[in-house]
Amino acid sequence: MPEDETEETDETEQAEQAGWSAGVSYGEPFDSGFQRAEHHQLTPDLPAAQAVYEELLTLAESFEDSPDVRLLRGHLLSDIGTVQLTATDLPGAALSVERALGLVRGVAAEPMGPRGRQLWLEVLLKTLLARTELLRRTGNLDEAQATVDEAATLLAEFDDPEGLRTAEIGRTRVHLLVDRSEWGAAEELASALLSLTSETTPATTPATTSETTPVVVPPLIVAQLLDCLGVICASTRRFDLAEDYFARADDGYRAIGHLAERQQLISHRAYAAMRAGDLDRAEQLYAEASAIFERQGRSEDLAVCEQARAALAEHRGDAAGATGLMASSLARFERLGSAIAAADTMLLAAQHAYDRGDIAELRRLAQAARDVYQERGVYERCAQVDLMLARILEDNLNRIDPSDYEPASITTAISTAVSLALPVALALEAARYDFATAHARSQWLELADDAMRLAFRLVNRGGDQGLLFELVEHRCAGASLVLGRTGRTPPAAPGEGTVFPDPAMKTYAYAPATSATSATSADGPMTLGGVAAEAAASVGLRVAPPPRVVMSPETGRVALEQYIKAAEFRYHRRIVSEEEVLFWSPTT
Repeated sequence: MPEDETEETDETEQAEQAGWSAGVSYGEPFDSGFQRAEHHQLTPDLPAAQAVYEELLTLAESFEDSPDVRLLRGHLLSDIGTVQLTATDLPGAALSVERALGLVRGVAAEPMGPRGRQLWLEVLLKTLLARTELLRRTGNLDEAQATVDEAATLLAEFDDPEGLRTAEIGRTRVHLLVDRSEWGAAEELASALLSLTSETTPATTPATTSETTPVVVPPLIVAQLLDCLGVICASTRRFDLAEDYFARADDGYRAIGHLAERQQLISHRAYAAMRAGDLDRAEQLYAEASAIFERQGRSEDLAVCEQARAALAEHRGDAAGATGLMASSLARFERLGSAIAAADTMLLAAQHAYDRGDIAELRRLAQAARDVYQERGVYERCAQVDLMLARILEDNLNRIDPSDYEPASITTAISTAVSLALPVALALEAARYDFATAHARSQWLELADDAMRLAFRLVNRGGDQGLLFELVEHRCAGASLVLGRTGRTPPAAPGEGTVFPDPAMKTYAYAPATSATSATSADGPMTLGGVAAEAAASVGLRVAPPPRVVMSPETGRVALEQYIKAAEFRYHRRIVSEEEVLFWSPTT
């Protein structure tokens, strides 16, 4: 190639790169426009913020097409999508985010200098995170996980000196874990991220975010993580700790002037009050949050409040009010495409249908909800449906006159209830192994009592002494015989328990009310322990699943074998460890 041609090509490439490397600033009116829109988002005045972004987008679309103009358009569309997510316009956000991704990915191969590359990565990362949030809130959890994983991979080449995107990825992973009801893992990751807030001793993020980038978590994300920890603790019945996290989150939001997040916190406190059985306070807070969300047009948040208020209305005996609120909540969720939240409302409506004696509607709604949970891989919600159906079967058995039915039909009904209740109880009991601390595990036991009590009642009612014996053996496996009764929080008095089912939070937090390490009777828990209490009392130690109990030297059959297999298959959770103990004393 002639020398003058080479020089001309180099000058062209340098000019192209200069345009990209100037990308830390788009110039006026874009820089001041971005600042104005961000201020509106904090206020919050979401329509004003979106109007500013759309005005800037119209201007950008009038420019002659070029790679840097396409990046600018993608950046603006990404911000519009983020505002639409906050305003719970999920269909609109989906269009904006996908258009943004198309534009930003479309310039990936264009020549750009180091600073231009960083700007491109910045815009791509924020757009991927917006897409993750959209997928998460519409219940597409596997796709959301894949998208946040893609964002995490990009961090290897992204200069993130303040740790903003790294922290955002960590926060997003926490929300995804909460969505799947993986409480222990969510709590650990959120706590680990919060431990990185000291500027004087920067640390590295957990492997789930980035393994090499020092991170100082920004104040907004600190407050959001505290808020999320409050929801986790409320879901696992640690109400004092939940309120402490909420108070710290509120202080954080106030310090940075983030009114929108403070308003969201009202509904989270309402959720905690509902879980704690303080229904009057829950109703007051949900009404306050509803008024705010309705005024601001935040349909998804309003639907969450309506769902919870429907449960409260039903608890008060206001059937008409409950029906209206449930119908409104379900319609909003379906319009927004929030599949899991819509299924939560269906589950609540199914319980309401049972209360009014509409069994056909109960079955339709419960199955529809379970299908959504199964498809989305939210297996603890599948357990919630099965637990509800088992409770209803027991209720039916309590209402009937045995003399009016053939003994075989009653036996079949009991067997069906056991086949639902026992795997659910085993699966929800196993959830405690997710927690690293003794306090969290002990609180989870409080949640597990109801399901295991139900399982014991049904097995005892069926008169299958062999199955009852196996259930006790499974619960005793590995327990120390010298241990006495453990200290337990007294159960809530009648009328002070939580409303079932739980309301869906935006994070769709679900905490079942069921049993764990102690076998239970109708009078209360007994310390039979599927786990050694010494381990449960050791703060920071994990608790392993109990060993298999081998019931027969000839066949090697394991206690509750068919129910353990059913629980592992239905709810994708390990129930027992690989260790085995013998039911009999081996001869010497």
